[in-house]
Amino acid sequence: MSRQNLSNAAWPSRLYSGAWLLYAGYYICRKDLGSVAGSAATHLATELACFGVAYAIAQFVGGELADRFSARRVALAGSALSILCTAALAIASPKMILLLQVGNGFGQGFGWPALLQLFGRWFGRGERDHVLGWWSTSYILGGFLATSLAMWLTIHTAATTHSGFEPAYLIISGILLLAALLFYFQTRGMPEARTAEDAQSGFSASSGQSWRRVLGDRNIRYISAMYFFLKMTRYTLLFWLPLYLVSSGGYTNWSAAHIASCFEILGIAGPIAVGYVIERWLVGRHMQLGAIMLYALAFVCLLHPLLAGTGTLGMVISISLMGMLIHGSDLLMSGMAVLDTVPSYIHGRSIGFVNGIGSIGQAISPLLATLFVAHYGWSRLFDLFVFFAIVAGIICTLGARSLTGNASPVNRSALKLSDIPL
Repeated sequence: MSRQNLSNAAWPSRLYSGAWLLYAGYYICRKDLGSVAGSAATHLATELACFGVAYAIAQFVGGELADRFSARRVALAGSALSILCTAALAIASPKMILLLQVGNGFGQGFGWPALLQLFGRWFGRGERDHVLGWWSTSYILGGFLATSLAMWLTIHTAATTHSGFEPAYLIISGILLLAALLFYFQTRGMPEARTAEDAQSGFSASSGQSWRRVLGDRNIRYISAMYFFLKMTRYTLLFWLPLYLVSSGGYTNWSAAHIASCFEILGIAGPIAVGYVIERWLVGRHMQLGAIMLYALAFVCLLHPLLAGTGTLGMVISISLMGMLIHGSDLLMSGMAVLDTVPSYIHGRSIGFVNGIGSIGQAISPLLATLFVAHYGWSRLFDLFVFFAIVAGIICTLGARSLTGNASPVNRSALKLSDIPL
């Protein structure tokens, strides 16, 4: 093996470890910032909505930049903006908080399309699905750690908050800074593409032609449509589940936080299982598997009041199953399916488009949740999730029927799982 080939063989594992740390850091600066500052529910909903709008716009911009320039630099630029805005929140006046949250959301939006574009170039079809399944533990655990860290910081920095200084934000931004530095050194000197053919493919079409290719792909349109509803459901649960448990279930804040953590901690099993299933048994059938999981999610949400009524164990089982199905179908459709559908030169734009549409749903979710609960109460919120899951499942079913003959061949000449540090 030549020195160049040996070097290229080492980059995927370095990318994996660096990207895992970086995106975990991203999530620590994204989730539960409102709880650190002790925001009221209505004010927090406004902050989350503005954050979501900026995040959605940044997905489109980040995808374009990742394909045209350097995906690695785009990921680092996004982290730098998020670090600056989060650190500034430590001394921000109330009037500046909303603006900084918008800036943080814009920086956060660069991470997903840039890192997925790198995974698309450095891991081949037929082997990147299980790699992505394991990599998803970065943001799932990152979200859980963010919740735990926010609670700890709220307790241990309460004495300083009356002076207008919030040291919690410096700690949170410092964690992302450390993760960004580690990613920088792990991937320093990494070629922009795995092969010369990949490098040339990025210049085979103009930006306008590339976007027409993205928008003209029926598979991408189906995925983005279903992802709007799925991401709205996911983020409503991520941000409002503890409040639901306290308000409707009568749990203490401490118990609610522990029960809500099952959504993420046990939800890890979903993407990992999906990665192996789609590679070994349902090769190329992302739409079919997505439809099955979404209908199962609708059934679990329908049964939730009954399960929750049996006590804490029933509540934990219901929330855990939702976590597995939501996180599994989320990565399956917004990551694995998109990368397998389109050529590598538009991976960033396609990922950015699908997640940008989904992030519009994310931006709507906090306002929708507060309005819905105000009119119908917490107990009816899961009826809304049933509706969302059924609509998303129907879209996947229509996509599967429409695109049955368009499955791409799978190249299994890839790296083994043993190449990836787990």
